[in-house]
Amino acid sequence: MGNILYIITSLSVGGAQKALLNLATSAFSDDYKPYVISLVEVNGVQQQFAETGIPVHVLGLNRVKALPWLLPRLWRLVREIQPTVIHGWMHHGNLFATLAWLFASRRPLLLWGMHHTPEKATLERAQHAFVLKAGRWLSRFPQRIVYVSRRSMQRHAELGYATQHAQVVANGIPLGKTSRRAEYYVSVREELGIPAHALLIGSLTRYVPEKDIPNLLTAIRLMQEGGQAVHFLLAGEGMEASNPALQPLLSTLLDQSNVHLLGVRTDAARLIAALDIATLSSQREAFPLFLAEAMAEGVPCVATDVGDIAEFVAETGLIVPAGDAPALAQAWSNLLQQSVAQRQALGEQAKQRVAARYSLDAVVNTYRHLLQDELYSASST
Repeated sequence: MGNILYIITSLSVGGAQKALLNLATSAFSDDYKPYVISLVEVNGVQQQFAETGIPVHVLGLNRVKALPWLLPRLWRLVREIQPTVIHGWMHHGNLFATLAWLFASRRPLLLWGMHHTPEKATLERAQHAFVLKAGRWLSRFPQRIVYVSRRSMQRHAELGYATQHAQVVANGIPLGKTSRRAEYYVSVREELGIPAHALLIGSLTRYVPEKDIPNLLTAIRLMQEGGQAVHFLLAGEGMEASNPALQPLLSTLLDQSNVHLLGVRTDAARLIAALDIATLSSQREAFPLFLAEAMAEGVPCVATDVGDIAEFVAETGLIVPAGDAPALAQAWSNLLQQSVAQRQALGEQAKQRVAARYSLDAVVNTYRHLLQDELYSASST
């Protein structure tokens, strides 16, 4: 039917990037051939895109030498790809998607994708405040603004973003794959050098203020003080022992050997499948893909009550207030005190909930209808 050009802030390892990879490698690409432009050059999931045959172009917004050629290169790529649809992904990606839309010889459809919920702390950062203000003014240009959570849509409306074409489309989770949970449960414990049946709580996260890692490590210390024999798996950008910001936090733990810092990993599905509990300690979220992937694998979740987390976890896990380390530790303890059968039953409810409400197939169908409606409207005017 045509080409779709995704313009994303970066291809670092994160939920928004994984959501784009899922969509770009789904049946949706049978209708719209995907091309990807990443603004920032970082180590992340670029190789995973390349392995699927999706063309990826990196503009290098973070490289001084690339800046003079950035806009001419964007103009050339848009003219070469001739997209039917340009889909911005994340705030910076949305701004450049609008530039690309203006550069196009024939006006394609312009979509924005919002994967973040800007709260007060975000606005206090000068760069983010500028991008949000620019986005507010430019938000009248896209034919649709797609938010991954209702809270994100509400918050952007409060900031003055156009609302007439706003729509919530949650991140979709691929289903139907054969589970290898039993195998991964064993192999990850072997990798970590812990007993085969050790209890393992995990968080695939990042060391950024939004994720509130200090709160997470305080809760871990409280668990240790309670005498429970639990191991913790922490993976993601900045979640490695070499991160100097983590050192003061780690020094407060009673036993650092039970906390396994793995840094950036590309085997997220394997790590998630090995967990007894998946957890997030975030102060701000929109729709964290990590929790949804854990639910799809049958892993019960404990997370803070931010974004739309409480809505999609519902009764299949436990929700605690943000910033409340004792409540987070108590929720972990409450789940671990249940029998294995009880936790498995919760996990099965979580799988069913994801299949019914958050499958990638459902998201693909939503996008198809969305674009059909917009293309029909454009052709009839």
